[in-house]
Amino acid sequence: MTNRKSTKRALLGSVMAMVLCLAMLVGATFAWFTDTASTGVNKIQAGNLDVQLVDENGNSLEGKTLEFKKAANAAEGEAVLWEPGCTYELPAVYVKNNGKLALKYKVTITGINGSAKLNDVIDWTINDADLSADHSLAAGATSEALTIKGHMKESAGNEYMNESIDGIAITVAATQDTVENDSFGNTYDKDAKYPIVAMDTLQELINNATEPVSAKLEGNIAGSLTVPQDKEVTLDLNGFTLTGGDSHAILNHGTLCIKDSSGTGKIVASKANTSALRNAADCVIDGGTFTRAAGVDNKWHTVENFGTMTFNGGKVIAEDGQSFAIVNGWNYIDPGEQKATMTINNIEMKAGPNGFKNCAGGTLTMNDGILHCTGYWGLSNDSTGVATINGGKIISDKYVAISDGGAKMEINGGTFNGPQGSLYVQNYAQGTVVKGGSYQNETVEFMRNYCPEGYTATLKGDMVVVSKD
Repeated sequence: MTNRKSTKRALLGSVMAMVLCLAMLVGATFAWFTDTASTGVNKIQAGNLDVQLVDENGNSLEGKTLEFKKAANAAEGEAVLWEPGCTYELPAVYVKNNGKLALKYKVTITGINGSAKLNDVIDWTINDADLSADHSLAAGATSEALTIKGHMKESAGNEYMNESIDGIAITVAATQDTVENDSFGNTYDKDAKYPIVAMDTLQELINNATEPVSAKLEGNIAGSLTVPQDKEVTLDLNGFTLTGGDSHAILNHGTLCIKDSSGTGKIVASKANTSALRNAADCVIDGGTFTRAAGVDNKWHTVENFGTMTFNGGKVIAEDGQSFAIVNGWNYIDPGEQKATMTINNIEMKAGPNGFKNCAGGTLTMNDGILHCTGYWGLSNDSTGVATINGGKIISDKYVAISDGGAKMEINGGTFNGPQGSLYVQNYAQGTVVKGGSYQNETVEFMRNYCPEGYTATLKGDMVVVSKD
């Protein structure tokens, strides 16, 4: 009798365990896996995607720029000459699926060795089909030979003369395909999205969005991005580089947040008279480096704000060119009633020769961060600009840290270094008030001129320190 009761208890326990396991399975969250796990003697093998781009010999093409084939009788060193109606092709490439899941992929152009302008009049195909077409590839399989061709439109006019493209960089973007069956059928991954590796993919995603967009780069991309007025976008650079085309790398008319989860992401202005970032609405910067491509003719402000901008992090590096690294407001233009507002909670700016300019209509509040200029002013408050400095460091390697010629400037704290002084007050400055801060290469007498009642300047070591009485 006792044995029978024990058997019943064991059976009941087994049934309950099965019920619990089933409940856990039904309540599980769908996901696309890329890893493996094991427990005890039971092994759970998770599917993975592993795509590779190779040449005809199976050699990886990772990081290489593909050069166009030339005519068999072309002279050594002869350039690839584009003209209306011509067609050039690249050597054949292959896509290899090293993973355990079937995938679908598309090939995108992610870099141009030459003129981005010329690219506007070239139609690209892959095996004579549209370059944006989807392709399927089974687990462990290698694609057929893929031949990419570029055909210059017959309608291209004289404005494209002397432009050249010697080669391109391509990226294969892959995602899961609806092939493998699981307990839910084979349509589980029908909505799997391609990673963002091309500008047209990102721009299309934003343009078609009906709700806030959160986008994460999965590779370097080239081209200019515009955020429309009614869009809300969070862009994670994820350690990759967005290089602008013939316009601003990013032009924001909507609500934009830029971050960089990997810490090495960049936004690069590549053409003269374009910015890495021009903001005309609402923008928050949490990370990323904003800079310019090297080139004597690539000159303009690196970051421009004509709306509301907040720096919570990030870097602005503008050591090449003659323009300011950051401009807040309208430089040499009367903005009327328009206002530009910038708040700096944290930033690292290094510029040469011109640093930060707070211009007409600009309101700046700096709480922390570093503004470092190797040339003239670290910060220039000009025209009708209003600036409040609560903390941080402003440095000039050759001149004066701060130049004030604006409507109002109040300094409540911070450290200011310049070989020719920390503060220069232009004769047209409308109101300069100093209530705190530490100043290198200044005199107590000079700083007291700008201390209101209840505040004083004293010499401490090699710094003049302003504090409340």
